[in-house]
Amino acid sequence: MLVKPGPFLGASEGDNRLFSSLQRWACFMLRQIALLSLFTTGLFSQSDFQQVTAYLDQSVTNQTVAGGAVIVLHRAKVVFKTGFGYADVKSKEQFKIQTPAILASISKPMLGTAAYRLSEAGKVNLVAPISRYLPSFGNLKLISGEALSRAPTLTELLTHTSGMRHDTAPQGRPWFAEWTQDQPLAVVVDRYAREFPFYTPPGTRQAYSGIGTDVAARVLEITSGRLRNALLQEEVCRPLGMMQTYYLDAQRVRQRPMPTRYYISKNGGLTVAAKRRMPKKNTYSSSGGTIISSASDLAIWLLMIRNQGLFQNKPFLKAESIKDMLRPNPVGSNAQGGFFVREKDAQGNPTVIGHTGSSGTNCWINFATDTIGIMITQTRGKDIMPFRKELQRRIDQCTARLSLPSR
Repeated sequence: MLVKPGPFLGASEGDNRLFSSLQRWACFMLRQIALLSLFTTGLFSQSDFQQVTAYLDQSVTNQTVAGGAVIVLHRAKVVFKTGFGYADVKSKEQFKIQTPAILASISKPMLGTAAYRLSEAGKVNLVAPISRYLPSFGNLKLISGEALSRAPTLTELLTHTSGMRHDTAPQGRPWFAEWTQDQPLAVVVDRYAREFPFYTPPGTRQAYSGIGTDVAARVLEITSGRLRNALLQEEVCRPLGMMQTYYLDAQRVRQRPMPTRYYISKNGGLTVAAKRRMPKKNTYSSSGGTIISSASDLAIWLLMIRNQGLFQNKPFLKAESIKDMLRPNPVGSNAQGGFFVREKDAQGNPTVIGHTGSSGTNCWINFATDTIGIMITQTRGKDIMPFRKELQRRIDQCTARLSLPSR
């Protein structure tokens, strides 16, 4: 049973409110320092990225994409940042750098970051069978009825090599199912263990599985003693000052409405997507698909990874943990912390890692050119794939021409 600890044992309600206010103030100040260091040290001219700006403007005019935000860092300095187009086309509300939006599957490596924090704290073993933490996964079977010799590890869950039901399989997207509505994650994951047989033995094949990410999140709940939403805040967002990053819940969205989500219709026009249900606080939503964040918050997180775990010159994660996070998994195309390995060098080391999201998001780190790129939109990802690839190509061209001084 998870127990939510109070900030002070025996403290009055007023003391606890004061403690929460101080926590929020400290997080706000941390964010301001982080943003100041990000956005005031870059020496750049918009003309250096003129071809990027022109392409963004053209894409909005042509209704290829409704709008979004882009940030580019080169050698740890911001060299380009812009909001473009609209958060809502009808009202002409502008999409800004700090506009919060659904990250979709970029949520997965962010959850992986929390896993490595807990691993460093000695709370979870990333390569132990998860039956150590979830006894309901101690007697698993394949869809054929054959018994499995072991449960998957947390690393296998994060790299989509667990053997669990993949997204395109029947019932592979339970976040759209009625039975998950208003349920805690614990109930949903327990049903996976009872009713969702495995497709392949763990560690033998890669198949993209949001169900596996849900199970990973539940392991982190058990080992941290905190519910998933609070876990993300306490292990990742607050220490990094990421105040605009959190798991989706109805209360948060009421406080700050989200950009409108769009898709491209058959006639080629932008169309408002059907509204999706808003989960109540601490009830189920896709653990690998419902983190909300902004381009500026993603820049803080990715810069920490680029800096080998350092945040404001202090260790957020050990360099060894970052190396392990980014190490290519032996099976499939993921790094062990959840990113995809997009390019490798001759020795097999990752030179480009990144992740996309179905809501129209993309982020990457190119270690060869020392570039971080972030694109956030809310126009359906599969509809804007050519736009995403062309935008990244233009960003790569522009950063290749920069002549900033070396670190």
